[in-house]
Amino acid sequence: MKDNIRTKLLESGAVAVGFAKAGEIDREVHDSYEKWIGEGCHGEMSYLERHIPLKKDTNNVLEGAKTVISLAFDFTPKKWRRESLPYISCYAYNEDYHGTLRELLNPIVENLKAEYGGKWRVCIDSAPVAERYWAIKSGIGKRGLNGNVIIDGIGALCFLVEILTTLELNPDKPNDGFCDECGACLNECPTKALRGDGTMDARKCINYLTIEKRGEFNEEEKKLIRLGKGYLFGCDRCLRICPYNKKSDGSTYAQKIPDDKILELMPEEILLADSQEFKRLLSGTPFAYAGYEKLKRNALALKDRRLPPRSL
Repeated sequence: MKDNIRTKLLESGAVAVGFAKAGEIDREVHDSYEKWIGEGCHGEMSYLERHIPLKKDTNNVLEGAKTVISLAFDFTPKKWRRESLPYISCYAYNEDYHGTLRELLNPIVENLKAEYGGKWRVCIDSAPVAERYWAIKSGIGKRGLNGNVIIDGIGALCFLVEILTTLELNPDKPNDGFCDECGACLNECPTKALRGDGTMDARKCINYLTIEKRGEFNEEEKKLIRLGKGYLFGCDRCLRICPYNKKSDGSTYAQKIPDDKILELMPEEILLADSQEFKRLLSGTPFAYAGYEKLKRNALALKDRRLPPRSL
């Protein structure tokens, strides 16, 4: 049964599938997470604080869960945004992965449920599950200095998904490894948000500032946003620089060329668009999660930079 489940999930386009015994996370990991929250490193992401007791045990997400199945999907783009343009995280080059992966996995899980019974739940950032913890526990990757999971043989540019089930399946061997600590991710972080212990301070992180933070930037945050090329949406430099990344022909789960409108997107287009035009331009992409007001704020933070002209 386990081998058949793994095969079907790998056939969906996942680059790794692993199994772990569900239940409470290790006390040391839970305490470390609480300490990180207590230090305010989560910024304004109050939902992370609310999720502390829920993440502690998978039974809080699926009652009676016996197994956590962890999956990784490579999102290395087939084309890259030009270096001369403001920065956009490469995971956002295409459709919103939440919907794409759920649409991909739901029919497979329904078939597995019909075949083997039990209760199942697909979690794609939609439930309080410690996804990195379970990826390591299931053996599909190891932890890096930047806190992300490095998938064996693939690298860091991967989405993580968890499937909880009440079926009891033999767990795989956990991956207790750590990266080589070369420091490339620490050196690449433009704002020094990475703390060198596998955690980061969201309040300094450009990805957090441009996507999660509500309201206007203060002057210090504007300075952070303007560092380097300038950041329109997110930052994944600590992922891209990782030497564990393998050469890839591009995303295996979608097989789509990145959207040209995103590869060429300029701040001026955001500033000139009203809310309806924004929806037309970026509906169905990760930009829609941040929303019109945040994107306009990000674009304004780049307004005084000398950007290459683009006819609209």
